[in-house]
Amino acid sequence: MTFGRPGVLLLGDTLNVGGTERQFVKVARGLDAMRWDVHVACLRAEGPLRAELDRAALRVWTCGHGSLKPPRSLATIFGLARYVRRHHIRLVHSFDFYSNLVGVPAARLAGVAVIASQRNLGDLRPPFHRFIQRRVLGAATRVIVNSGAIVARLHGAIRQRIDVIPNGVDTGRFGSPSRGRRPVMVFGALANLHPYKGLGDLIRATAVVRQRHPRVRVLIWGEGRARPDLERAIDELDLRGHVELRGLTSDVPGALGECDAFVLPSLSEGCSNALLEAMASGLPVIASDVGGNGEIVQGDVGGLLVPAGDSAAVARAMARLIEDPALADRLAARGAERVRSDFSVERMLERMETAYRGALASVA
Repeated sequence: MTFGRPGVLLLGDTLNVGGTERQFVKVARGLDAMRWDVHVACLRAEGPLRAELDRAALRVWTCGHGSLKPPRSLATIFGLARYVRRHHIRLVHSFDFYSNLVGVPAARLAGVAVIASQRNLGDLRPPFHRFIQRRVLGAATRVIVNSGAIVARLHGAIRQRIDVIPNGVDTGRFGSPSRGRRPVMVFGALANLHPYKGLGDLIRATAVVRQRHPRVRVLIWGEGRARPDLERAIDELDLRGHVELRGLTSDVPGALGECDAFVLPSLSEGCSNALLEAMASGLPVIASDVGGNGEIVQGDVGGLLVPAGDSAAVARAMARLIEDPALADRLAARGAERVRSDFSVERMLERMETAYRGALASVA
């Protein structure tokens, strides 16, 4: 510990590519080293995002002992508590479900403040996991969520200790490019290929739109277990040449630069990084009206909202953007401005440091 700087331990699950993991890395890299003595750990400190921490000269260590069932979970908790005491950590911030399970009791055991997180609606987890999550959040000093929609899912005394901190985007990396008119509108999507991302609805919508706009194209970046089902749908609807599954990409700005509009048809969302990045890139967006999407898009201010699971509504929104270029331009400009003003990394870090100071003050 350096005198005058409170020690804070950031605790994640893994360093795989995902929305929570990317925000975890941004916080670790962005916290002001003049104010905070930053320590970084994961239950399993492995994955592609580790390189970003390495480049920032941040040492990240694996604190997990394999299974989270006793007795290994107890070994992880006691080991974390010892680390906290030894390094004079004053605040533990856990970012995800499994890191909450060990971070909160470890911090309590060490007698320091702890912030737990819920960064999704929780509806995709089994009931027992939701029960455990509520208990763990209830034991935290403060709770951070990334959208108001998540607050509505939490009850009781937890609500009195919540800080809403939306995700942050590096707006300089996703500058709005000037685009010339293409002969056909290219719609894009970036997501893990899981059923809850609703990409099947996007594919079905494309089949409808193609009837009026035969040259429409859709590019989808990502990988996951839903890929075989999506490929099957593309074949059954005769959409080869119209819909491409591009696989994983490490160049998100470059991928978005190939698109004229962005579609997020998810069935569940907290605060979507991909949606924010698309808006920051100057793309008009179509998003399902679930979770935090409506808070980001704000109706027709920054994009078009459609009911979740409604491929016909997605098709109508796609056709609307194709047929009304002026509307697409207005939505793109408003969306980019909204992200720059409310969802920048700098704004997120300001909110995060305020939450940290509040948590420390509450246990002083």
